[in-house]
Amino acid sequence: MRCWSPVSTLVAFIFFITSFQFIFAVAILPVVDFGPTKNPQNPFIDMDNSQDNPMVKSGSGPIVSDALSVQRDVSIFSDIVRGLSDHQIVDRLEDKSQNTTVLAPLNSAVKALPRKPWEDPDPRNNVEGAFFGDDGEKKAAANLERFVKAHIVPVSPFKENEKVQTLEGVTVWWTTENGITKLYPGGIEVKEVKSPVPNGQIWILTGVVPYA
Repeated sequence: MRCWSPVSTLVAFIFFITSFQFIFAVAILPVVDFGPTKNPQNPFIDMDNSQDNPMVKSGSGPIVSDALSVQRDVSIFSDIVRGLSDHQIVDRLEDKSQNTTVLAPLNSAVKALPRKPWEDPDPRNNVEGAFFGDDGEKKAAANLERFVKAHIVPVSPFKENEKVQTLEGVTVWWTTENGITKLYPGGIEVKEVKSPVPNGQIWILTGVVPYA
């Protein structure tokens, strides 16, 4: 999974998720609360006090990479992360000394994109055959890395109205109005915020962070 196969295999890798992967991931992890915070109507109410979570205080238990791997509704994004040829992002999610907020788009949001995650944000670069061969696979790998980096915020907790750059350099922030939490730019609705783990948190988005 650390190396690149032909693009046809890459497509199959991302879009054909097997139930075995999920069952295996759950089996090897201890039982912890990866679910939403106790107040689903306003999951951000205790954001500033997330360090009061005993698991976070002790630095024990699963970490962000573990939490991401068992979220079935964002499994496409999770598999893209694990399949990156550049290991730096995965290493960060596995590093307890670096806090990270992962903005994980729903599978439905990724499937609804006008282009595939490995394609270039500029449609002029997505001509037929652009991603075949060694050069094409390198382009696809670079595009996937950009896609993932746009969804990685190098802080946690991520506070309301705090403007932070993602690893791709996109400035993002969030706010809650009329009970609906939205991430900007784009006004993407935040469907759910998972309970914090020692090195961060998973946010489930209904859309994809714009990074072109």
